Amino acid sequence: MTGCAPAVVEKPLAPTLGGVEPEKQMEFWHQLAEQPVTSNDDAFHALLIFIDGQDAAADYAARVAALKEKGLLPASFNQPATQAADRGTLSVALAKTLKLRGGIVYSIFGPSPRYATKELEHAEIYPPSSPNQIFSGSEFLAVMSRAEEYQLSKSTGGKPGDANYVPPELELRQGIQQPVKPVPAPSTQPATEPAGAATKAL
Repeated sequence: MTGCAPAVVEKPLAPTLGGVEPEKQMEFWHQLAEQPVTSNDDAFHALLIFIDGQDAAADYAARVAALKEKGLLPASFNQPATQAADRGTLSVALAKTLKLRGGIVYSIFGPSPRYATKELEHAEIYPPSSPNQIFSGSEFLAVMSRAEEYQLSKSTGGKPGDANYVPPELELRQGIQQPVKPVPAPSTQPATEPAGAATKAL
């Protein structure tokens, strides 16, 4: 009896929107928010932008090589670009990038997919997850936004979660919306006639 085949994304975005130009990066985030599944190629492109501010890799093979050189992917990693990114693989890369301390088991055995996933849940970067789960585009963007929020809170000495978190898919589609001001209820008091109005009527 064989297991289910991994989900596949036929056309990842990174090959066409993987440039270092800000316009391409913005369009990449816009389109990724609409994707039903996040591919390895798109996840690794996003991860390199998160770490380095840009992804200078020319293609998927170069992205994988760059992440292996940083120690964020195991040397044995050989999944194709079109395969759906799993939460366990990304959790190890994020846990190392964010320098999560973790508990005793995590500290002893290092950030395995299972324990890194749990630590990201504890840090409120991941929702409740299993290492084998995959991401939709909006789920992946939400995780990356929370990772950035966590990183910023550490650098400023604040508590993770202090920042006003807005899901990135909402930021991209609508911008950060201002609170709607309540419309005053119409007055129930009878209108007051201007001074002298009654005498003029007479």
